[in-house]
Amino acid sequence: MIGNKYSNIINSKFNENVALRNITNWKQVKHVDNATMSSIAYHGYEVKLSKFEGNAPMNFEKAAKFYFENLEGQKHNREMCDEFLKLETIDQDTIVTLFKTKSKFVVSSRQILCVQHLRRLSQDEILITRDQIDDHQNAPKSDAVKAEAKFGVIYLKKINENATHFEIYQLVDPKGSIPVSFINSMQEKQFDAIQKDIQTIQKM
Repeated sequence: MIGNKYSNIINSKFNENVALRNITNWKQVKHVDNATMSSIAYHGYEVKLSKFEGNAPMNFEKAAKFYFENLEGQKHNREMCDEFLKLETIDQDTIVTLFKTKSKFVVSSRQILCVQHLRRLSQDEILITRDQIDDHQNAPKSDAVKAEAKFGVIYLKKINENATHFEIYQLVDPKGSIPVSFINSMQEKQFDAIQKDIQTIQKM
């Protein structure tokens, strides 16, 4: 069990986050090299749950370090990201983050506050979860719309020293009057961002 002020949030979402790996009947959206993007309808959400999965030529520990610590690198690899900030360090495995998108055309920027936690499931498995919180004292004032981040889950498993299996699950409802088709097309850009992440990790 986790022992910090966000313990209840992290622990209460743990089983739900892990259960995503048991979902079947995904529909493949995109496939490049050794990575696949799939999606599926999820419990009353118009926005689809996305899964990004593959075996990548990257070191397991470096991948975990990148996704947990290198927020600036992740921002750089996502063209729609305006800010990805660490607001507070809770303990060595838990931080509070703010993710904000750029505005585009008639779509205003969106913002998400999350408690991010790294949990080592075994010697060769790591789970990074991003569970939404309502507010934080260090969050800057913003006119951005508060999106709903139902899931932000990164599962990493070591294959060998130079290869890692990854599964990334994401369901974000941006709220507001945005066509669902536009939202789902934006999720495909996340697939491209993950390809860039892999290249960044390889250079670490």
